[in-house]
Amino acid sequence: MNTIQITTADGMVNYTEAEIVRFIDKAKGIDDLNELLNKQSNTIRSIKENVRDFFSEVEWENNEQTVSKSDVNELLERIGSHKLTSQYGGSFTITGTFQVEAEDEDDARNKFEEGVDVNFYDGDITVDQVEANDVEEDY
Repeated sequence: MNTIQITTADGMVNYTEAEIVRFIDKAKGIDDLNELLNKQSNTIRSIKENVRDFFSEVEWENNEQTVSKSDVNELLERIGSHKLTSQYGGSFTITGTFQVEAEDEDDARNKFEEGVDVNFYDGDITVDQVEANDVEEDY
């Protein structure tokens, strides 16, 4: 096993080859971190410049300004941020078929209408009415 002897202010220190390799790997990791830090610093500087440019280019009236949502979204896109969203709503129709064990057509209809569940994972949903149509035996 090779060793390297170094003189420090505290005296002589011996390092093994494996320890030196580990120190070199750590130094490479620090170089990678410094590179990432420089990239992040440049990104932050670019964002600051984009935001300042945005506000310096709009018209100011009595120290106030009105900005459209589309202009803000354009800025947000330039700086790599998520755009502003709006709340949308509408009505819906879901059609399908079901099968259920029941004593009669009324029982089948009730089981379906009372037991059906509609889920929507990207927003809120309200089911106003559930109606079973054309309930028949041996469907």
